[in-house]
Amino acid sequence: MQRIRHYLCLITFIFHIHCMVSPAAVYAQAQNIPDTSEPMHALFPEHAGSAGMETKNESALMPQEIIKSLQERPEFKGLTPAEIVKGKELLDTKEQQRDQEAKKPVKPDTDEHVKSLFDRYRDTGTYQDISTALRPFGYEFFSEYDEKALLPRKDLPVSSDYMVGPGDEVRIMLWGRVNAQYNLVVDRNGNITIPQIGPLQVSGMRFDELKGLLARQAEQIVGANMNVTLGSLKSIQVFVLGEVRRPGSYVLDSFATITSALIAAGGPTEIGSLRSIRLKRQNKTAADMDFYDFLLKGDKSQDSILQSGDVVFISTAGPLVGIAGNVRRPAIYELKEDKDLLSLFNMSGGLIPSAYTQQIQVERIQKNERQVIVDFDDKHLTKSGDFILQDGDLVKVFPIVDKDLNAVYLAGNVKRPGKYEYKPGMTVRDLISDTSALLKDTYFDYALIKRLIPPGLDTQLIPFHPGKLLLQHDDANNIALEPQDSVYVFSTWFFRDRPTITIEGEVRNKGVYDLLVNYTVKDAIMDAGGFTKDAGLDKGEIFRVSEEGDISQIYFSVGRAMTGDTKENLALQDRDRIVIHSIWEDKSRQLVSVEGDVRSPGQYPLTMDMRISDLIFSAGNVTESAYLDEAEVSSSNVDNGKSVTTDYKTINLGAALKNDPGHNVLLKPYDRVFVKRIPGWKEDRFVDVTGEVIFPGRYIIKKGETLSDVLERSGGYTDDAYLRGAVFTREEVKRLQQKSLDEMILRLESEIFSEGSLQMSKAASGEEIEAKKAEFLNKEKFIASLKKLKSAGRMTIRLAHLRLLKGSKYDIELENGDSIHIPMKNSVVNVVGAVMSRGSFIYSEPLDYKDYIEMSGGYTRFADQDNVYVLKVDGSARKLYTGIFNWNTAKDRWETAAFGEEAKDLEPGDTIVVPEKLDRIAWLRETKDMTQILYQIAVTAGVVSVLF
Repeated sequence: MQRIRHYLCLITFIFHIHCMVSPAAVYAQAQNIPDTSEPMHALFPEHAGSAGMETKNESALMPQEIIKSLQERPEFKGLTPAEIVKGKELLDTKEQQRDQEAKKPVKPDTDEHVKSLFDRYRDTGTYQDISTALRPFGYEFFSEYDEKALLPRKDLPVSSDYMVGPGDEVRIMLWGRVNAQYNLVVDRNGNITIPQIGPLQVSGMRFDELKGLLARQAEQIVGANMNVTLGSLKSIQVFVLGEVRRPGSYVLDSFATITSALIAAGGPTEIGSLRSIRLKRQNKTAADMDFYDFLLKGDKSQDSILQSGDVVFISTAGPLVGIAGNVRRPAIYELKEDKDLLSLFNMSGGLIPSAYTQQIQVERIQKNERQVIVDFDDKHLTKSGDFILQDGDLVKVFPIVDKDLNAVYLAGNVKRPGKYEYKPGMTVRDLISDTSALLKDTYFDYALIKRLIPPGLDTQLIPFHPGKLLLQHDDANNIALEPQDSVYVFSTWFFRDRPTITIEGEVRNKGVYDLLVNYTVKDAIMDAGGFTKDAGLDKGEIFRVSEEGDISQIYFSVGRAMTGDTKENLALQDRDRIVIHSIWEDKSRQLVSVEGDVRSPGQYPLTMDMRISDLIFSAGNVTESAYLDEAEVSSSNVDNGKSVTTDYKTINLGAALKNDPGHNVLLKPYDRVFVKRIPGWKEDRFVDVTGEVIFPGRYIIKKGETLSDVLERSGGYTDDAYLRGAVFTREEVKRLQQKSLDEMILRLESEIFSEGSLQMSKAASGEEIEAKKAEFLNKEKFIASLKKLKSAGRMTIRLAHLRLLKGSKYDIELENGDSIHIPMKNSVVNVVGAVMSRGSFIYSEPLDYKDYIEMSGGYTRFADQDNVYVLKVDGSARKLYTGIFNWNTAKDRWETAAFGEEAKDLEPGDTIVVPEKLDRIAWLRETKDMTQILYQIAVTAGVVSVLF
């Protein structure tokens, strides 16, 4: 840390002071701020020597902390650490020569640099960086058009030149001597028939001609007046062909134009022309539309109204040229008659003000052989009209240089940084007139001008003394500026850490604060927002770090410091850490607690003279279920800091709440009050009864109520009830089954993966490793499928007629959450597992399990025929014996099957399960008792099809 501080001193104060008073000190005295200047001899010799190093290695000149600080300040983006150090070196040399040289007036260089063609090319990253991602002009008109606009409009007026044809509705109204109204439709022959007048040929007439004809016919009716309008208008069929997206025949309204037909057809394709859209009528070209006139000028004079049978044809596009860069509308344009560059500029909306016309570039493909670039200077746009474009040309209009030629820049610790107009003869004082233009803590011993020298734009660094310029009016530091100069003014704290203090503990805003002049403990506490309610005012601490890094501890009275006592309101130093302690550090917070049947059980602060009723009131009072005749108070007593004893006391809570002094006792620290619940107080308990009962639903039960009681309340069984298939589930059983299921799966997972890990470690070849990886993934999928299984919570019961059920061993006492479901009579037996065709079959009493397996197509080659079992309709499971003598694993003995009688013990609703042989899968074969484990899992979860 000490070494870094000396490095900071090097960067900030590398100037030779000569035993004279620093301008920064003069300004500091006037503004009452600390003078941060340090003499040169404070530097280590090796540090001072580093100022003369070459500027190639920035990290060798400045510590990484300073480089990082420089990078994080956007106002110094144009400076590098090497330039700052070099600028200080130049200022040091310049001041050493000042006494030996006479002052010479500085004549600003106002000669402007004339840019050559090389200058325009050198900044290719900015000057020629324009986008050439162009889109064909005008095609988005069709892609973004709302086709709902093509729906027929019935509110449009009919023009006088509208051509009447078959399908048009002519509305005629007569009044006067004859009052009548006729709605006549022009038939396919072009006629309308008017009562009292007869048929008239009207097809092919304009609307004004039709009105004249009918007016003349109305003169035959003496005393009659006639009004003629058009009602529903005909539809027309036109064809849109050529380079359109959806060529074909379209039915449009009678007002449809060429544009309407193009919109209906989706517009031209990417090779379709917008400048040669031909309308063909009766095998002749009736119109040739240039869509650019409509897009660029709003001219619709060529957008002819279509007639039935017309053909709109889009040919392929003509010569295409692109224009990119600084024009108003960069795009790809189709050329027609005018193929000169000036016409292209006009089509693209013209050049924008930033366009650089002294190098307009055209990329051209010559004779299908090569691509060439043509540059020409058309500063006054007099040559563009003579430059003829060719198909495939790409015109690039570059911007002018991105920098302002007549600008200077001011950055750093100033009030108004930014860009300023350069004026001939301009100096630093024109930018910074006096100290009012500077921010607080400006460093007056050093500032820097960065200048770019053309034509190579080499960097020249010009340091100067802002303190001597502004405080001593030294004209030698009033440097003349040139265009593009950047003036940087630094803060005092730019090269060194700002003095700070830290405040912690019981203040509102803990944190780090700037160390100001004459900053005291009281100032820091006030800046931190004052105390919290738990702040202790007796004693605070200051942890102080010395120059050598040693830490000392200083105590002060917080309360007297806040009154301004000079002995306690200590002056702070850089890196001081203030700690304000809590009142609870000397005295433990005393608590009491209440539990049981109160509204808000928990811990509460022990107040003075607090009694049982006070604590109950703080906890929101007792609940309705609270037992008021008795409550328990337990007290903990500490015996001389060696042991703890607990005493118990019983009180009458009702009497305590009535303020009986014998029961509403005073509480001591850490007392615990337990409010008991009324014996037998319980929430409503429910049982769900569903299925084949007279009144299914949710029933409230009381303690001791049995299964037969609830079934009797539900009206008893229906005639379709299948009692053997009754499903009884219990939440507690479900929880225990799920726990057992999870434990089995966990043991199975541990055994499978431990064996797999051992085999993986022994794998030698790459093929073996890949095979083991695949096997590992299969194991993961297998275990994941098992973990998804959930227990059903089913208990095996046997229902009978309610008279027989009552009092039997299956007439169990019900619990909250029990569920009883009685299904309809079942007449099928299910077969699942390793059979050829799983299914359900009609139950027949003479058939045994083998018969049903035969009906399922028999065993597959992977079937484990020795471990077939049946899931009974009542939820139990039973293994099916295959011979006379069979080993009963559960009873650990041999048993006889009574010559196969057990095999016939099937009932409607049973499910026969044929498991698969596990020895065909190596890692399953190696797992001990895998078949038995999977059997138990299947029975517990009740989901056979998932496992097998």
